[in-house]
Amino acid sequence: MKRTAEIVLTVIGIVLFGLPVIFSGIMLNAKENQAFQAEIERAVNSQDMNMQGLNVNQIIDMVGTVSIVIIVAALIAIGLGILAIFFLKGDKKPKAAGIILIITAIVFTFATFGLGLFGAAPFLIAGIVALVRKKKSTVEDGGTIDY
Repeated sequence: MKRTAEIVLTVIGIVLFGLPVIFSGIMLNAKENQAFQAEIERAVNSQDMNMQGLNVNQIIDMVGTVSIVIIVAALIAIGLGILAIFFLKGDKKPKAAGIILIITAIVFTFATFGLGLFGAAPFLIAGIVALVRKKKSTVEDGGTIDY
C-alpha cells in the first residue's frame, strides 16, 4: 500500500517545524544586537510595562534561553518526522509512524511554546491517517489476500 499522503503531510510538517528554528535563530542573533538591547531597555523602563525586579540583562538572557529550547525542540521534532517517513516508506511500520507523529505533534507544540503549531497540524493529520488506514484485501477462492 502506498503511503504517499502520509509522507507528503510529514514532509510539510518537517518544513513547517523549520520555521521555529529560523525564528529562534533570528532571535538568538538579535540578542547580541545593541539596538535590540536598547529596545528591550526602553520597553522595561517605560511606564506601560510593569516588570518590577527584572533588569534588561535578565530579559535578554531569557530570550536566549527560550530561543535555544525552541531550536532544540523543533530539531528533535524534525528528526522524529524523518524517522516516521522511514517507517512509512514501503509500508514497513505505519502504526509506529502514526504513534510517533501524533505524540510528536502534541508534545512539541508545547515544547516550542506554540510556535510548532503549524508543523504539528500536518504531523497530527498524517499520524491519524497512518493509524486509521487499513491494508486492502480481496476475496479470491474463499480466502483473503492482504496486499
